Amino acid sequence: MRGRMVLRTIRLGDWDPAVPRALFLALFFLCGALAGHLYAAGCGEDAWTALKQYLDGYCRLYDGGGVEPSMASCVVMYFGYGLLLFLLGFSAAGVVLIPALSGAFGFFTMYTVSCFVRCFGRPGALLALGALLVRMVFTLPCFLVLAGAAWPLSMELFALSFGRGRRSPPVLYGSRYLLLFVLCAIVLAVGVFCERLLTPLLFRFALGAVEYPFS
Repeated sequence: MRGRMVLRTIRLGDWDPAVPRALFLALFFLCGALAGHLYAAGCGEDAWTALKQYLDGYCRLYDGGGVEPSMASCVVMYFGYGLLLFLLGFSAAGVVLIPALSGAFGFFTMYTVSCFVRCFGRPGALLALGALLVRMVFTLPCFLVLAGAAWPLSMELFALSFGRGRRSPPVLYGSRYLLLFVLCAIVLAVGVFCERLLTPLLFRFALGAVEYPFS
């Protein structure tokens, strides 16, 4: 009997609440990705005609060479989600908005992939990979790390404001939260450099691999 109590204590001691939070945020990302795919599949033919013309022009620009993403657009794409997550860690509204942001990230990522695939067929998957690979390598890990750090702080603020009230201790951020954001910002800054340098090369390689323009 005492052995069972010891085993139960060990199991409870090993419980890490960060694991279910990370799984929950990953689930929201996947649900958003599914919603993005379904939304892309449900668009009308007129919308797809206009979108195909836009993507075709986008591909022709890169096929001609000498095109790279602008610095302003790269900064927004790379730092937008991370900055929002960092700020939401200081707000009780982050309890709802951080999972919603995770879903939005998945939605727009999969919507982009689905647009390429629907417009160009199977070659569109390779084109989407060339366009998004570098960005996802840098932004997705940083997003998950920052979301995992900001969400529990937002939960504590929510409990302090609407739950336990004065019985709750003050929310302590410390230097770890700021340091984590700074490290992610450094990683994302490297990502911006790689985006401008590598993405045009990868996308043109994808265009050559699928023999664009298609016959």
